[in-house]
Amino acid sequence: MAENGKNCDQRRVAMNKEQHNGNFTDPSSVNEKKRREREERQNIVLWRQPLITLQYFSLEILVILKEWTSNMCNV
Repeated sequence: MAENGKNCDQRRVAMNKEQHNGNFTDPSSVNEKKRREREERQNIVLWRQPLITLQYFSLEILVILKEWTSNMCNV
């Protein structure tokens, strides 16, 4: 029985990380992905282009009000 356990341990040591853990991801690719996501989030901010943000806000409010009034008239 000890011999059987020994063989199992040897097989476990011989496996590489991809086989042992299933889907192995390279730490550098994970760090790169996190960096890209962080940069994308930093680009979505109000203070970088406040006038354009206000323009989109105003247009969206107009669309919502138009839909709201149209629904109120149809009821």
